[in-house]
Amino acid sequence: MKTFQEMMVLEGISGHEMHVKNAMKAIIEKYPNYIIKEDKLGSLFAFKKGTSDYTVMVAGHMDEVGMMVVEITSLGFLKVQPVGGLVPSTLVSGKYHIHTKKGKLLGYIGALPPHLKASQATSFDDLLIDIGATSKDEAKAMGVALGDVVTFIPIFEQLSEHRFLAKSVDNRYGVALALDMMVALHEIELPFNLAIGATVQEEVGLRGAETSVNAIKPDIFIALDASPVSDMTEAADIQLGKGFLLRMYDPRNTMPEYLKQAISRLAESKNIMHQYYISKGGTDSAKAKDMLAGVVNTTIGLPARYIHGPAAIFDKRDVKAAYDMLYTLLTTLDETSIKKLKEGGFDVFPFTK
Repeated sequence: MKTFQEMMVLEGISGHEMHVKNAMKAIIEKYPNYIIKEDKLGSLFAFKKGTSDYTVMVAGHMDEVGMMVVEITSLGFLKVQPVGGLVPSTLVSGKYHIHTKKGKLLGYIGALPPHLKASQATSFDDLLIDIGATSKDEAKAMGVALGDVVTFIPIFEQLSEHRFLAKSVDNRYGVALALDMMVALHEIELPFNLAIGATVQEEVGLRGAETSVNAIKPDIFIALDASPVSDMTEAADIQLGKGFLLRMYDPRNTMPEYLKQAISRLAESKNIMHQYYISKGGTDSAKAKDMLAGVVNTTIGLPARYIHGPAAIFDKRDVKAAYDMLYTLLTTLDETSIKKLKEGGFDVFPFTK
């Protein structure tokens, strides 16, 4: 879990992913069989030439959700707006980092006592970050300015044999898995070009996926992303520890039957745990679907509790299942199977029938 910890404790909301990008670049540069490809928006990929003209692209996304300072009140409190999808009630009673021109400040979002509130509902208009300032002038003297970004406090803790609590599981899981897979495939000759890395600004509209797909022009696109599960009751269909998520449907993407059969049969042939998943949100895979007249795409997902909040819980058995699925897929694909997938053909991997 070393790479996962290294990536999850980094701070970087959409549009401010430079720390993650620099850490990725430092790792990729150690493996000379790859060259670095990056677009003007900031997405970063390790690229290795294969023995055909086909290209397979594997992408996590670097950014995490967070906030941005939009007002400093006369009493020195900070008002914020979300960057990405956040539920304001999950932010109350939490500590945060405010990234200013003078460095990081520590802030706290407190809760008004219930008898002082007209309504128990919480909105972003109700949230104030307390940095200990007594006035707007003092807050400015501490370095705060409009547009400063606010991030969750880094955390990565092992809770039990298999489960971990960490910041930005969505989606440093995808970044770390991409990096570990890059290392695993460093010495393996592949029958396709491999571009493996991470996009930027996924949480605010899949922006990095659009620019990077335009630049790399893949034949196959595989997104690596974390997805929410609520498995606190025994009746839950999707649970931690039961395998990676095979995303069947979300509002922007529907997996065609030929692709579902290809991936599920391949997983079953290798006894890789997996769960069929229906989502209310999307991944970079949806953007690839819309690009270049339609790119064959899928998502290898990680189930996680409490994502888009200060921390989430995941299970390392699901990480292993995702790793095994990605490795199996990348070492099984060849020119014939890629051609069949692009044509929408069935029996892509005949040995799995």
